[in-house]
Amino acid sequence: MPDLSLDATSDTPVYRQIVEQIRSLVEGGGLPAGERLPTVRRLADSLGVNRNTVSRAYATLRELGVLETRAGGGTAVATRPPLRTDELDDHHDLAAAVRHAVRSGLTPEEVRDLAHDLARRATTEVRALFVECNEERARAFAEELSRRLDTDVRPALITELDEASADRDLVVTTFFHLAEVRRWAHLAPREVATVAVVVAPHVRTLARVADLPPAARVGVRYSTAHQAEQVRDWFLAAGLADVVVVPHDGPVPPELAVLVVPSEDPGLAGGAGPDTTVVEFGNVLDEGSIRMVGEVMAEMRGRATS
Repeated sequence: MPDLSLDATSDTPVYRQIVEQIRSLVEGGGLPAGERLPTVRRLADSLGVNRNTVSRAYATLRELGVLETRAGGGTAVATRPPLRTDELDDHHDLAAAVRHAVRSGLTPEEVRDLAHDLARRATTEVRALFVECNEERARAFAEELSRRLDTDVRPALITELDEASADRDLVVTTFFHLAEVRRWAHLAPREVATVAVVVAPHVRTLARVADLPPAARVGVRYSTAHQAEQVRDWFLAAGLADVVVVPHDGPVPPELAVLVVPSEDPGLAGGAGPDTTVVEFGNVLDEGSIRMVGEVMAEMRGRATS
């Protein structure tokens, strides 16, 4: 191990000087992963400092992930990368939380049990994927599920299922794509749970549609044909008689009274005539569907810990 240089006149505590120099040697390659360090006694004797000082420095470096205790005794440079700056901040946050819990009256055993329970839940967290054929919708619904369920839901396109699901436990989609997703899951190399949600028109969209005259000629323009057809059928069922699909890569008919585009992709209104009213069709996830996804995740977590 390279020699360490301590400054007894420095304002930096001696143990902290040892921590900083060993960490610098590890990060700079002067101490490679797996290399054993001197025992606490040997390093203390060579530096002319108290053994408790070296012991404290080693303990701090182990907490930071720089050093590790080897089976059979001894201390060595950790084989995994040391904590990054953002991880170090998390470490300090955790230490502060523990101190706060103790000052609030919790015993060390209660803090230990609470931390163990939280860590167990974190290791069994269900990693979900929301897939759609439209990138904007997938992103919007994944963000909503992540926020509402306080979990990690990643968006992806149907065509990206193989790659995007590599580290996912659950695939969420709409009922329109459920059969397709389940066919994929049946052939997937590992077991992945699937669940479908209901997507409903936003109340603002309902109000805008109710104000349209029954004879109004309405165009529906989405980036995918099936989504445009879904919305068209919904408008027809709502009582509008003249509703057509406008291809996203074609011109907007000038005679349209209304052009409906998705709220997540308002740029599709480009090309609409000055006499055409643009209505952004907003979709939301059904509340019951959100609760159902949460229940599925809770059940999966329960199976993982049982």
